[in-house]
Amino acid sequence: MRLDTVPENLLERIALRAGVVPTPLGDTIVAMTLARAIMVATKLGIFEALAKQACTTHEAAALCGLDQHATEALLFALAGAGYVQCKGLRYTLAPVASKWLLKSSPQSLYDYMLFNFLNWTWDERFEDFLRTGKPTHIHQEMSNDEWRVYQKAMRSLAGFSAFEVARRIPVPRGALHMLDLGGSHGYYSVMLCRRYPELRSVVFDLPEAVEHAATILAQEGMGERIVHRAGNALTDELGNEEYDLIFIGNLLHHFDEQTNRDLVKRSARALRPHGSLVIEELQRFQSPKEVGELGALSNLYFAATSEAGTWSMQEIAVWQREAGLLPRKPIRLLTAPGAGLQAALKPNSKG
Repeated sequence: MRLDTVPENLLERIALRAGVVPTPLGDTIVAMTLARAIMVATKLGIFEALAKQACTTHEAAALCGLDQHATEALLFALAGAGYVQCKGLRYTLAPVASKWLLKSSPQSLYDYMLFNFLNWTWDERFEDFLRTGKPTHIHQEMSNDEWRVYQKAMRSLAGFSAFEVARRIPVPRGALHMLDLGGSHGYYSVMLCRRYPELRSVVFDLPEAVEHAATILAQEGMGERIVHRAGNALTDELGNEEYDLIFIGNLLHHFDEQTNRDLVKRSARALRPHGSLVIEELQRFQSPKEVGELGALSNLYFAATSEAGTWSMQEIAVWQREAGLLPRKPIRLLTAPGAGLQAALKPNSKG
């Protein structure tokens, strides 16, 4: 997937094909202004207000406690971008905002829009990263309130792919015990445990994550079937042949190669014979052209905010094989563009 410059009329289409349209302006100032407009409208309640009733600019400003002139400029911009619709003197929500940006929507990205204010500050440090090679280390630097925002944002992202992941993961027959490494909000465990009624899960994550993720998980009503364990997956003991399924979702892009090799080995040791180790990650391909814009930018983002960046399914499979596991064919996820599952099975040690 990629963002692109889309012509709105025949003349613009001709100009774009002729190469006279300054597309870097769209990729920079237009994209930045639109992003900030969507983020601010979400944070200040513009979309929530329009969900309740069609509003004039005066009414929307009054409902949200904003300046009328500034609100008019924002609504006009959002209408131009297709996030709201103008009918006469009143504004209503466009379908894209109703589906993705309302708190009550099943597909809500509301919490992730608030998290983007934090992402914005991290992106401002790209220049320092390029000069020094030193990433931001977001997990060491976030405040307590930022951890709360982060956990809610990660839960909103998991809502897109968790159902598909639970459906496509190779869960061993009769599986009873699962370990969800770095699972924080536990939504992947929720989907798996609902699909497999006998399955129970331990969600293992940093204390800072568990503190705020516990309330998110509690809302799912899974009781004792899914519990949190606070600790550090890189240093704490994971056990020996204790789990039928270990899931590591969107975690490896934070660590360097040797750290990931060690984590995979310790995870393999914690698996029972015939158990599955399943790793979900944004994929890194052989070239920027193959991976596309989303994958290439994700690699830069994680390189600048953690220790490494994205990894290829082939690299992950090598780590699994080195750990004594039998890698399976990677699975590309339809609901998480650029992401995939790399599963591996643990053979019977007695066989």
